[in-house]
Amino acid sequence: MMRFVMFAILLTFLAGCSGHQIKSFPESTQQPNDLRDLDLDGVIEAREKCDNTLKGAVVDNDGCSGVKAVNERITLNVLFNNGSAYVHPKYYPEVAKVAAFLHKHPHTEVIIEGHASAQGPAGVNKQLSLKRATSIASLLSSNHGIERQRIQAVGYGEERLLDTSDTAQAHQRNRRVMADIRNSNKNTPLKWTIYTSVEE
Repeated sequence: MMRFVMFAILLTFLAGCSGHQIKSFPESTQQPNDLRDLDLDGVIEAREKCDNTLKGAVVDNDGCSGVKAVNERITLNVLFNNGSAYVHPKYYPEVAKVAAFLHKHPHTEVIIEGHASAQGPAGVNKQLSLKRATSIASLLSSNHGIERQRIQAVGYGEERLLDTSDTAQAHQRNRRVMADIRNSNKNTPLKWTIYTSVEE
């Protein structure tokens, strides 16, 4: 009996709706707001105020986490003598520029890249370039208070020459140091990703 009553109600509902026409939206209707989420933080572009927040970070209604993504390469105008890793004090302002950037962005880490010219054995140049990078890293830590765990020193030797010509000017250009500054998410609150599993 109950099934019959439910069936009768359903027929009545369908009969009442059958007389109405279905209206569709015009094809020319335009969405006034940008509903995309290009940085995948859960906030649509129409409300987005922080486009470059770290992926996976907890964000507010404006899409801001307080920590922005940083990807910066800085060339230090520090010249080294041939076979030397000594940083002359006149180049300290170059190191200070990197330190200032790191202080301004406390959630970043830096890789100091040391490079050498193609003069001499490749193995020696590799070690020399690492010593140059280590010299800069030590100045960042001892003179500017940058935490050691935020600094990494690597030596590329003659693997990434800027100028392959065999001239004094080319060799001088290749004896250089770069600072590659990137974000660290160690202190960034991240969203929880919850996985569930069923044990059999």
